[in-house]
Amino acid sequence: MLALLVALRSASAIAVPMVAAIVLGSVLAHIGDRAQRIGVPTVVAGMVLVLATSVGLFVLGNSVADAISSILDRLPDLTKRVEALLGPVIGYFDGLHALMAERSTQTGGEGAGSLGRLASSVDMTAVTGFLGGLTPAFGEVLVFLATLAFFVAGRAALRRKAILAFGDRDRRLAMIRVFNAAEATLATYFGTTSTIYLAVGIMTGAIAWSSGLANPALWGVIAFLLSFIPFLGPAIITVALVSAGLLTHTGLLAALWPAIGFGIVHLISENAILPSILGRRFEINPFLVFVAIVFWSWMWGPMGAALAVPILLVAQTMRDALAGAPLSSLPE
Repeated sequence: MLALLVALRSASAIAVPMVAAIVLGSVLAHIGDRAQRIGVPTVVAGMVLVLATSVGLFVLGNSVADAISSILDRLPDLTKRVEALLGPVIGYFDGLHALMAERSTQTGGEGAGSLGRLASSVDMTAVTGFLGGLTPAFGEVLVFLATLAFFVAGRAALRRKAILAFGDRDRRLAMIRVFNAAEATLATYFGTTSTIYLAVGIMTGAIAWSSGLANPALWGVIAFLLSFIPFLGPAIITVALVSAGLLTHTGLLAALWPAIGFGIVHLISENAILPSILGRRFEINPFLVFVAIVFWSWMWGPMGAALAVPILLVAQTMRDALAGAPLSSLPE
């Protein structure tokens, strides 16, 4: 197990896009199976979905990269804007800074503002490295798309060979049960959360538009995608909305309104709508979700955080499927 974890961490550039493609491919293949009932071949439906995903990823990646670059370029203006709004509060702490400066032997030119000094001390390499993890390299995208296409096209044959690899009937029935349960769980989870997070994205785009932020549609798409990352995703969206609001508006309330509006929408969706729809079927201890996010973020970076919940759901589903009905009973 330790050797496997070391290998997964060392080969993250390949493992992350392939695991993400298998998770998404399981959902797309499940949709293809549904399309077969209305006369559309499974492979055709799967390839159409793969093509749509490819186009969407390239368009979204380009838009997100431009947005991140714009925010980084305007970071000095942002620090000045925050300093101007929070001047009285920052002035209270400047006395402590002045006291510490008296003990320092260093001298400089004109002093920058408090937040300016803080911004200059931030390790921008770490910041850009983290943000770069949200926009994978071109090679990783190609690995993801190739794995997704081949997995969707050969999923039925691959599944059949995996089941027949077991010699006795009981183990084959257990594998069929595991495959069915895992695919149904991923399809139900992503189908339900996608619908709810789509509404969150639309509401976020409307809030950004009403607040006068640039590219409200892009804000909606980013909110939709990052909502799949528990805890970390909403935090990133909130910080980004606060930054954009401060760069756009002069009043503090107007600047914070986009983040406040998104926070209200997110709290309602996560604490009222999602639990009432998914119920106890996907009930997982929040502590386990947090640990999974921390672990897979350490293993694979931001993309690991996005894959943490699906991996945890599959593991729980496999455990329930193997410990559920007797092996001799036929799966549905």
